[in-house]
Amino acid sequence: MKISLELVPRTEQYICEQVSFVEKCLPQISEINFPDLPRFDIRAWEACRMISHSKLEKIAHLRAIDFDLNKPLVLLDFLKANHIKKVLVVEGDKPEDMPEMVYFPTTSIDMIRKIRSEADDITVYAAFDPYRNNIRYELEYLHQKKEAGACGFFSQPFFDLRLLEIYSEYLENEEVYWGVSPVTSKGAKQYWETRNRAIFPKSFDSTLEWNAHFGQSVMKYCQDNNYNLYLMPINIDLEEYLSKLFCLPQ
Repeated sequence: MKISLELVPRTEQYICEQVSFVEKCLPQISEINFPDLPRFDIRAWEACRMISHSKLEKIAHLRAIDFDLNKPLVLLDFLKANHIKKVLVVEGDKPEDMPEMVYFPTTSIDMIRKIRSEADDITVYAAFDPYRNNIRYELEYLHQKKEAGACGFFSQPFFDLRLLEIYSEYLENEEVYWGVSPVTSKGAKQYWETRNRAIFPKSFDSTLEWNAHFGQSVMKYCQDNNYNLYLMPINIDLEEYLSKLFCLPQ
């Protein structure tokens, strides 16, 4: 089992401090996964370069809508020069006020195909959203991404192990990183339900203890079935959450 940790690229100091914590305290984690968020100054691939000294694998998110696929992908030269060998392609949300250049209708499938045609030595993963539509639709969409050149998938976070088990039966022969993200407020839960149409069990509780316990149950399920785990501690104290999740001594 591989464990990939999503780390928001807030500042270079924050990135380096959190990576140092992971390296010292959490040998279970083997990969750092950087989302590409327009509201931050540091792009995902720049964050990967900032920890080039680390032995942890680096995965940079690429937003398909940010790239003109009618031109060569110049970014690939940066990835190669900085030994960034893995990327996760997401579609990207259309900005509400359009403050920057984006390209429509560029899809993640288009982007995956473009990378594979120009840099076959880069490992390309695709995003997987269990709440996008029905199960059959999402499985067909994942199949299209695989045909385009994706070698595996990173899922949106699951909050109910039963739903994860259903999807894992259909994807047991694929490389999937099953997502888990702590939700520790009513506002955060409402966000996931309204924006992402996520499903929570009746037993859900917004305490850190419930979230850590749920994360442990998903981790055990992944260990038992040789699956990969994707940790996304968004808007929460990363060290506190990971310490509880991995039962680190206080």
